[in-house]
Amino acid sequence: MSRRVRDPQVGFLMGLLFLALALSALQINPQTAASSQVASAQQQSDDEDQERQLFAKEFLQARSTGMQKRNTQSQRSNNGRTQSTAVAAPSMLGITLWRLRPADKKDETQARLLEQESDSEVILIGERVGAETIFQEGQKVRLGVESPRSGYLYVIDREQYADGTYSEPYLIFPTLKTRGGDNSVVAGRLVEIPDQDDRPFYFKMNRHRPDQTGEVLTFIVTPQAIPNLELSRKALKLTNDQFAQWEQKWKAPTRRVELANHTGKAYTKIEMTAGANKTTLLGPADLPPQIIFRLTGKTTGAVMVTLPLRYSTSSAEK
Repeated sequence: MSRRVRDPQVGFLMGLLFLALALSALQINPQTAASSQVASAQQQSDDEDQERQLFAKEFLQARSTGMQKRNTQSQRSNNGRTQSTAVAAPSMLGITLWRLRPADKKDETQARLLEQESDSEVILIGERVGAETIFQEGQKVRLGVESPRSGYLYVIDREQYADGTYSEPYLIFPTLKTRGGDNSVVAGRLVEIPDQDDRPFYFKMNRHRPDQTGEVLTFIVTPQAIPNLELSRKALKLTNDQFAQWEQKWKAPTRRVELANHTGKAYTKIEMTAGANKTTLLGPADLPPQIIFRLTGKTTGAVMVTLPLRYSTSSAEK
């Protein structure tokens, strides 16, 4: 009888031992967990780098295709037919933000921007900045926009406030002040906003309300020009309903990548030339845009993307 009692006790103790060993085996070693997290972060970083490279390669290839298409359209074969090997351009949009600073000796002489002030001249150069840049009050900014697809470009600005609301939308491009209202785009064509001939040729980052946290820019490229827009030399005030209709019609999911290794690079001579002359196209060997958007959902025939520019909170407190 005493043996029959001890056997269940031994079995119970052995069961507890095996259970403890099993639970111990399931526990993750802290070093192993840390290594796993590092490996996961590295894999994510590698995936993002690969995606950046793919986006940039695709965008530059579209420039090449656009140049080939332009050349073949001007050449005719012996039988009078146009020879073309062009393929459909991807649904992408490239944007470069240049923050202006005083030029120094290292900057290209032919890529400098001259600002005439009342009693002096200031030589400025554009420097690429990222989408997450925090802007200080008074900083001067220029935009470069490039579309692999032919169409018509529209840029809308809305102020954003601390409570999450927005101002009424204003169409800041096109206007009759810039290129006489010509807002057509083709692969390789760099549209600068403001134009080099505009005065001033930059936007100055200034709040209009103390609680303003940023500017929200919306870029649209449509296959056909939007009708019934009464353009003037000033930005055109839109209604909220009008903007909402455009969003409903053209907004689609997008993926954004940024070419971090180009941040801080100065405005180049070829960019200046392409921005000044719409017949000069950027080629596949030139720098890609700093920020590239690509549609990831069903295409609507247009590209519509949003880029917020944020103000420094310290500036608001001054």
